[in-house]
Amino acid sequence: MLKVKFKNTGDTAEVEEGTELKDATKEKGWPIAYGCEDGVCGTCIIKTTAGAENLSPKGDKEKNTLSVMGMDDDEHRLACQCKVKGDCEIEGT
Repeated sequence: MLKVKFKNTGDTAEVEEGTELKDATKEKGWPIAYGCEDGVCGTCIIKTTAGAENLSPKGDKEKNTLSVMGMDDDEHRLACQCKVKGDCEIEGT
């Protein structure tokens, strides 16, 4: 099992590879807001504080949304667009 740590609380979720990050955060009740869940609204922006390389690559829609919001960097992601490929730590913004 892979581990996703929520830095805000120190809580950890154990997930299988390929799990959608939004599903893990909702199951654990972590306070990340979701809007469209399609990578367009930007409501679910998170910051990866460790293991960013262990999340699925950014798609064009996610890149565009983050760019419009001025957060197209190596740290920020849209939780609704990520799949877990390895251990990581995220922080709600």
